[in-house]
Amino acid sequence: MKKDRFTETNINPDELFSKYMYLIGKNDSGTIYRLKAGTGEGIMRRYTISEGVELVYSEIESYIPDYRESRDKINYIEIMYMIEGHAEFVMENRRCAFASKGDVAIFNSRIKTKACTLHPGGMRTINIVFLIDELAEELNRLFETTTFDRKKLFSEAVNAESCLCFPANEMLEKTFEGLLQIPEGYSDYRRKLLTYQAIMAMLDLNQLRAGNSQYFSGDTGNKVHDARKLLGEDLDRELTIEDLSRKVKLNRTTLQRVFKQMYGVTVYEYRTHVRMQEAKNLLLDDGLSVTDIAGRCGYANSSKFAACFKKVTGFTPGEWRRR
Repeated sequence: MKKDRFTETNINPDELFSKYMYLIGKNDSGTIYRLKAGTGEGIMRRYTISEGVELVYSEIESYIPDYRESRDKINYIEIMYMIEGHAEFVMENRRCAFASKGDVAIFNSRIKTKACTLHPGGMRTINIVFLIDELAEELNRLFETTTFDRKKLFSEAVNAESCLCFPANEMLEKTFEGLLQIPEGYSDYRRKLLTYQAIMAMLDLNQLRAGNSQYFSGDTGNKVHDARKLLGEDLDRELTIEDLSRKVKLNRTTLQRVFKQMYGVTVYEYRTHVRMQEAKNLLLDDGLSVTDIAGRCGYANSSKFAACFKKVTGFTPGEWRRR
């Protein structure tokens, strides 16, 4: 009987999950967990596809990775598909990467994630976690071949100094959408088939990532993160790109480019979004007039404020207040 690689290292999948999560429920096909206090907020559903290959559905509101833990001598890869949300990852070597809705992020076991910042609303993901050796052996068995070499399988991801991020192509999107909508009949078999289909679709990472490099230094990422914080402050005051770039000590062009990459919107769009969120909160106070609220949100002209509010929310300030 072949030894389980997790057993050889005194770790099995149940133990890995139980370190950071509470078991909620378990049935024949899957297991549900909730993140432990201090680790974050959210739940995960885990399915064992085959020996050394796990499929995980996650709904996470916050996450605090413990990158200081001792390294387990397990050569694994984690593929994450972002269904909803946006996340920024900082590695222990200060490299940064990010993933938004429709993106794929691939992590290796060598470089640990030091920090993970989620946007409001958290993230929903589908994760495929596999041991390289076991995957190569399983693929060779399934296809009755010896083509899949464990030393070459996902070698770029294994040797990467950060997680690899890129937008999913149409085929990958359809595959992950299929994993979201598994019919009840033969569900375990469909889940396994689609999981391996996703893995096979990503064997040539160079082709998938062509023209989609999304990397920047940790220092740049931290400065852009600081810029985002500043955009949420002093909403009643004007803050130009020049002012912002000077405060975070980052070139204006770089600030605009990386900000759009990290958050999916321009600096101006983000500032407007934050102002409109504040306006929604202020509209709950009947003692404040629309003119007062406009001023607190940085608009000297209440008409321009109302027009912007309607463009963003679909309602006038008065309609929102009545709702």
